[in-house]
Amino acid sequence: MKANGIKALLLDLDDTLFDDGHATLQAFSVFIGPHAARFSESEAELFARWRACVDRHWRRFEAGELTMAQQRHERLRDFLGLPHIAEDEAARLFQPYMDAYRSNRRLTPGAAAFLDATAHLIRIVVSNGGTEQQRAKLAHLGIAHHFRHVVTIDDAGAAKPDPRIFRHALALENLAPEHCLMVGDDLERDIAPARRLGMAVCHVSHGRHAAVFQQLSQQLQNA
Repeated sequence: MKANGIKALLLDLDDTLFDDGHATLQAFSVFIGPHAARFSESEAELFARWRACVDRHWRRFEAGELTMAQQRHERLRDFLGLPHIAEDEAARLFQPYMDAYRSNRRLTPGAAAFLDATAHLIRIVVSNGGTEQQRAKLAHLGIAHHFRHVVTIDDAGAAKPDPRIFRHALALENLAPEHCLMVGDDLERDIAPARRLGMAVCHVSHGRHAAVFQQLSQQLQNA
């Protein structure tokens, strides 16, 4: 990646700056307690199945088939094998998960130092989450002040990898793609579409956040 000419960073949030994997695991450990007797699998096996349910119904949310609340309740119904649970009961059963998820929010390693080191650049969050949810995360994490804009599926009417969400973010500051760097953990949603639009890209993966952020900070010091 050539840092010269980079004026702005487009940043994914979940599992890029926010440690969603940690919060999800802690929340699932709380959630599964009252239901563990229903299953014969180990907690690790159950968690893998939970993640599959999350992905399945999150994609339906991204496609506009479900609201944020509906996708949460659908993953619960799917996981528990109880497709006919009413909305109010699904919400009640899901609440311990939400409480634990929110109390376990934290930054990924190196994210705070990276944001401090790139204060000279325009920073824009580009996320497939809902606006209210993602702004609450940024506020809780104490990093909301770093970003000029938070662009979500609600704002753009499209989810990554649809190019419309990236173009919406670029238009907010009249940015040319070649002057932007997209940083994200998802090759399908973050990296491939940004590269197709002509942006520089940086992929961060689990266990590599601190090293990647440190290297990227050094490269961008003179951007």
